[in-house]
Amino acid sequence: MSPEQAARRETVTGEPRRVRPLPRHRAQSEIDEQTALGGAYVRSLMRGQLRAALTGFAVLALTVATLPLAFRALDDDAVTWWVLGFAVYAPLGLIACWYVRTAERNEGDFARLVADRPTESRPTGPYPARVDPPEGRPTERRPAP
Repeated sequence: MSPEQAARRETVTGEPRRVRPLPRHRAQSEIDEQTALGGAYVRSLMRGQLRAALTGFAVLALTVATLPLAFRALDDDAVTWWVLGFAVYAPLGLIACWYVRTAERNEGDFARLVADRPTESRPTGPYPARVDPPEGRPTERRPAP
């Protein structure tokens, strides 16, 4: 560009534009408004989390319940203390990691469910906007007298 063209540049400003809020998702609004559908979404999340917790607890209970049988079969104090001191923590850590992974997966599925359903565009005013075919500009509907 020549210096003449650079000098001719002008900044054009207009009225500040209003920022429209992001559209809320239908599932999210169903949950916020505590409707029956929103309740079903939340109950499904809670059922999944409860199922994971009960499964983890059952595996832990079975592991702990079999320890006295293992100690009786081994009949060695050194092995018993080694199992209590070290070997119990590996299954406990694996159960904990599995539970956290399952709970996060359940929450991620729920978040995707809530995020995947956008709402229809709703007009912001009391009357829906319409578009006049010849001009193509939106106008606001007025109530009939």
